[in-house]
Amino acid sequence: MDLKLHDIHAGAIESALVKARQYRSLLEPEIAESICLDILHIDNDNQQALVIYILALTDQIHHTEKQSQIKVAKKTIERLTDEYQRHYYNGILNERRARFLISQPMSHSFAYDYFAEALHFYKQAEKISPEDNDDAILRWNSCVRTIQKEKLKPRTENDDSLIDMES
Repeated sequence: MDLKLHDIHAGAIESALVKARQYRSLLEPEIAESICLDILHIDNDNQQALVIYILALTDQIHHTEKQSQIKVAKKTIERLTDEYQRHYYNGILNERRARFLISQPMSHSFAYDYFAEALHFYKQAEKISPEDNDDAILRWNSCVRTIQKEKLKPRTENDDSLIDMES
C-alpha cells in the first residue's frame, strides 16, 4: 500500500479551514491538526491555519501534556505575523497548560505558575488589542477567577525542595 501523503488543492483551502474548525468543535483536535498540516504544506504562512493548528495542539494538552507538542505550539506561535496574536496565543498555551495541571494530583502550585505566565501574555495582548476586541480581557478574567476559585498560590521554597528530593 502506498502511504504517501496527498496534497490538497489551493482552491480547497477555505473549505479545509471550515472543516478544521468543525473538527475542533466536535472535539476531534487530531483531525483538525492534520487538516491544518495539509493546508500549511501548500500555504506555509496561512495565518488562519496557523491559529487553528495552535488551538488544535493546545486542545490536546488535556489528553496528555506532551513536551514535543508544546514545543511545536510555541514555534507555531512565533510564525504568527500579528504581535497581538502572538501574545494572545502564548496566553492560551500557558492557560491550557495550567488548566491541565489543575486536573492532576499535586500540581496546583505549578498550575499557578502557568496561569501567571498566561496573565502576563494577556496583559501584553490587551495593550495592543484591536478596537472592540476584548478577548484578552475575557481570558484574563477567566484565569483570575480560576486562581481564586482553586485557591492557587505561588510555589514556596519548600515546594521546590520537595521536587529536588523526588528527582
